[in-house]
Amino acid sequence: MNILEKIVAARRRAFRLYTFPPRNVPVVPFFGQKPFIITEFKRASPTQKKISVCSHAELARDYYAAGVRNFSVLTEQNYFRGSLQDLYELKQKYPHCAFLRKDFLFCRADIAQAYQAGADAVLLIAEILSDKLLQELIDEAHKYKLQVLGEAYSLRSLQKILRLKNPPDAIGINSRDLKTFRIQPDQPLRLKSYIPKNIPVVYESGVDSDYLLEIIGNAGFRAALIGEAAVKADRRAQTIRNFVSAVRRGARQKPNFFTKLYAIKKNVYVKICGLTNKADVELAARVGADIAGFVFVPESPRRADEKLLRAVKNIKILKVAVVKKITPEIKKLLRAGLLDAAQIYNEADIYDLAGNAYLTTTNLRRRVLPVTLYDAPKTKSMRAGRQIPTQGHKHIYGQWLAGGLTPQNIRGLIRKIRPGLVDASSGLEKSIGQKDARKIKLFLREVARA
Repeated sequence: MNILEKIVAARRRAFRLYTFPPRNVPVVPFFGQKPFIITEFKRASPTQKKISVCSHAELARDYYAAGVRNFSVLTEQNYFRGSLQDLYELKQKYPHCAFLRKDFLFCRADIAQAYQAGADAVLLIAEILSDKLLQELIDEAHKYKLQVLGEAYSLRSLQKILRLKNPPDAIGINSRDLKTFRIQPDQPLRLKSYIPKNIPVVYESGVDSDYLLEIIGNAGFRAALIGEAAVKADRRAQTIRNFVSAVRRGARQKPNFFTKLYAIKKNVYVKICGLTNKADVELAARVGADIAGFVFVPESPRRADEKLLRAVKNIKILKVAVVKKITPEIKKLLRAGLLDAAQIYNEADIYDLAGNAYLTTTNLRRRVLPVTLYDAPKTKSMRAGRQIPTQGHKHIYGQWLAGGLTPQNIRGLIRKIRPGLVDASSGLEKSIGQKDARKIKLFLREVARA
């Protein structure tokens, strides 16, 4: 059994009915119009036996002081050490705030108990419910005037929600695969493009920085659910204020690189890098590549310049500069719209570019959310084109991959580690800086077949 199956089985075995006094608190609408954050009450998880030493009362005080009025309460007792009593006590203390019951709900009695304990909304996980039961529980919740957050992780579970006759009030996309508890931070960004714009969408799990929240806000998420990062924060109230500011700041900005990229519906994105002429950029766009990469490193034999970027400005493909550090020249090109993003080796520079930069590294233990591009190490004895070592590095699954990618090896690598993006350069050349049209076409074909 996977982790999700174990949790559900344990909850079914432990299920019992609890008695609460008649409800005397209002049902508060959970999903507003402005971007907001949801903070969580959570004692433990399957991967962490103890998340917080502070009480729910202390958490509630800090959350409320930070201006948060939407809360998620984990009521599952076996793996998360929660209870319906937690929900009841919190709602009694803060009756005009909105509370989501977060649990592995599977029957109508769960909905009735959520209402009695003070919930204003319930979480329903599509992965553990049949189409019929999911619809029945949504309808049951609506009878109590409770709103519903329907949760998906995969495209399959998202499609289950989208085909319902009476859909939930909002859809949550979990970046955590509950079967393995592995985090894939760009999964919600990737799946959001499949959801009609009139349905509020919530980004769930793995939120740990202002930078990621700014990207989430820019992508059009109505809310972000923040668990451990809020619970564990040292200066909790101030940290949460910063989180709220970040998600709203992102929502006000024009679409950034990640928003534009993830609007494209694809399993694996393709970046063709080291482009040095207009013809090759046109070819990359024509055969279906998503990103054109331009090297802005002075010593590189594939060095690009502003003149080339102006020549390809109207070609419909995202454009990224590969740089060692951010320079005034790169900032100017980004402001002018000649570049969509910068691919950077220095992590500190990323946070200054508001969602228009991502980290590239040869350190397979290093990671910056929502994505990191992992490349093969290059030393004097390692030429460009060396393949990245993937053995024993399961944490790079779902991330972005570069280094020695060719039409001959790409299909196997995709099947092995399921990267979100593949970045090829020298493996698609006929000579340094000159692409081979046949290799590019074959590369795209192999990616599609993987």
